[in-house]
Amino acid sequence: MNKTKRNTIVLVVTAAVVIALLIGGLIIYKNLPSNTQNVYEVKDLTMSSSRDSNVTKGTVTNNMSQTLKLKGEEKVGQVYVALGDKVSIGDKLFTYDLRSLQLELDNKRLLIEKANVNIYGAQKELDKLKKTEPVEDPEEDDEYIDDETSDNSSILNTKVDGTMKSYQGNGTKKHPYTYLVASGATITANYMKARCIERPEKRYEVLEYREDNKPAGVLIYKILLVFKMDGTFDFSLSQTEDGFDINVGDDGTYTKSQLTYAINQKQIEISNYELDKQYAETEYAGVENKIKNSTVHATVEGTVKTLADPKEAKTTGEPFIQIIGKSGYYVQGYISELQLSDIQVGSIVKIKSIADNVDCKGKIIGVSKYPETAEDMSNAGNDNVSYYPFVISVSSAQNLKIGDEVEINLDEKADEINYILKSFVIDEDGDYYVYKEGADGKLKKQQVKTGLTLYGEYIEITEGITQKDWLAFPYTKGIKEGAPTKHSTQKELFGEMY
Repeated sequence: MNKTKRNTIVLVVTAAVVIALLIGGLIIYKNLPSNTQNVYEVKDLTMSSSRDSNVTKGTVTNNMSQTLKLKGEEKVGQVYVALGDKVSIGDKLFTYDLRSLQLELDNKRLLIEKANVNIYGAQKELDKLKKTEPVEDPEEDDEYIDDETSDNSSILNTKVDGTMKSYQGNGTKKHPYTYLVASGATITANYMKARCIERPEKRYEVLEYREDNKPAGVLIYKILLVFKMDGTFDFSLSQTEDGFDINVGDDGTYTKSQLTYAINQKQIEISNYELDKQYAETEYAGVENKIKNSTVHATVEGTVKTLADPKEAKTTGEPFIQIIGKSGYYVQGYISELQLSDIQVGSIVKIKSIADNVDCKGKIIGVSKYPETAEDMSNAGNDNVSYYPFVISVSSAQNLKIGDEVEINLDEKADEINYILKSFVIDEDGDYYVYKEGADGKLKKQQVKTGLTLYGEYIEITEGITQKDWLAFPYTKGIKEGAPTKHSTQKELFGEMY
């Protein structure tokens, strides 16, 4: 069961129990002296929930390894380890050849500049198209609609047969019967029989296939059929290689449908160039990072078990260097480039086992400066960003199981929201208050600031009280500022059901 579903069940059941207990507990209040109010510690009235924005996933393992592969134009400069060497976290492993990296960086810069040129040129063409005035299509007179079929302007013919209804035209050469035909519908024998044998007359018909199967949609292609009085017919298809009729006139003119399509295509072209630029910029930043961090260090403590020939490793795709770490309890995680600044070596993080709901803490002992490729890892996150591996050391006494999937809260302190029972908070026209015990042991009305709500029964308090404050239930008899207080327990609040 995933975390969201599990938490939902737990919180819904808890909320239901709390409501029942609270109703039962009100009986206790009826017997209290009117001048004394029970107060309860805030920490006993709250429930916590993780902030998903600071959560990533990982896997528990009993040994760590570091695998390094060579990709693209990467070349190795100097190697600092030998097969069988013992290495510690931070030890130098090898250095990239800066000359090959600089050449790769220059190539990426050229791709960015090429994309900029393409975007500029396509944008100028788009601006020109937007200023173009379309000409009337001689084969389509939008102003003429046959009175007999004017009410059928939205009819879509799902089949091409003798029962079709036109949405405009009277069958003449200037105004042919025009049918809107559903995408994929083909001419049937029934249609040809009805036109050529049963109605031997001079008749012009156009079958239109339009975008979204709508009369106002951009014309994809059209078929012109001329049925003759001798029972024969002529056939012509107005279509381009891309499926659209965009043959521009000799003087560079466009019909309305041609112009609409041309503008749409130019906008798509610009979007593709912009994607090319973004991709090139991402690759450029990656090569820059390699130059900045040209020396690769060990992220685990262990033994060099693999040291291959760099050229052979790049050709085969096998690891160039692989280090097998010493036994212990670790969590191998991956973090997106968008969150990379949120963690560093030495940071303490919170870990929750998804299967057993075990909570513990661990220390980050290594963060890679290089992202993993898609084929090197199975990631359910955003495919448009790079993911960097990191390692957490965990005590063997934390009851984690090898192979367990865990959730990692990256911020030890800010990864939880504390929600308090809404029944302890008073809403007065959008202003929120609680009855809090003051330093003098008497109640005072304290304004608080609220945040998110949880399942309608809990509300986040962002300012005004702390976990160590004591609150009174605000709907008891005789509740008022200055009333004396008495520290009470959850059992007293909820009765024997607690």
